[in-house]
Amino acid sequence: MDCITFAPDGAEADLRQRLSAPANNATQDLYVADGLKTGRMMVKDEDVCLHCGLCAERCPTGAWDMQRFFLDMAQVGAEAGHACRR
Repeated sequence: MDCITFAPDGAEADLRQRLSAPANNATQDLYVADGLKTGRMMVKDEDVCLHCGLCAERCPTGAWDMQRFFLDMAQVGAEAGHACRR
């Protein structure tokens, strides 16, 4: 629930430490929206996000939208390759 922070812009290393929950995993990208009327930026850390949907539910402008979906990806394994050799 601390995945979104509104903060002044700055260098990424500094910004990561100023978030509501410091983003210590430098390999995980931060999602950043700048140009807010407040002169700040909105930063979302995916490592902290619970995907609970509260941000979308409470957003006064409807800028956030979370939709439930199911992604089913076919995977080919070693056994499938043998079945094709008949």
